Amino acid sequence: MHRFIKMTKILVVYYSLTGNTKFIAEIITEILDADILSLKPIKELNPDSSFKYFWGGFQTLMKRKPTLEEYDINPENYELIVLGTPVWAWRYSPPLRTFLEKHNLSEKKVAFWMCHAGQGEKAMKRFKKALNESEVISENSFQDPLEKDTEKAKEKAIQWANEILRSLEG
Repeated sequence: MHRFIKMTKILVVYYSLTGNTKFIAEIITEILDADILSLKPIKELNPDSSFKYFWGGFQTLMKRKPTLEEYDINPENYELIVLGTPVWAWRYSPPLRTFLEKHNLSEKKVAFWMCHAGQGEKAMKRFKKALNESEVISENSFQDPLEKDTEKAKEKAIQWANEILRSLEG
């Protein structure tokens, strides 16, 4: 919990298939004292399938926008939106593509993170380009947080969330 009176309404929005992005989302949501929205495609990929990377990469390359389960949270009611996505085929995930098409974030402050197996730089550039009208205040990436050093990833997420809070104070 942060030390100053919270004036900014913050929403963490993420999609996670294998749990990496969810892991980071839960950490930063607690530090930011934010609301959280997990994007759920109606037709979800099977996280246990050996074909998940093939189908996920195909959807990403084809710029598919899956239909998402309904949610009650209205992102337009928040000043800061923090977005999280896995990287598939050097791009951000299709559920985030759907979210960005549905919601105009052009007048919003935005921060984002990506979880990847390596080489997330191209995806970060593409995602930032998709947010071109938003004020991107911070970005970060996490390499396999649940498969590498989980404690180190947790510390990095806490540090990043605190940096976001400091940027809102100033």
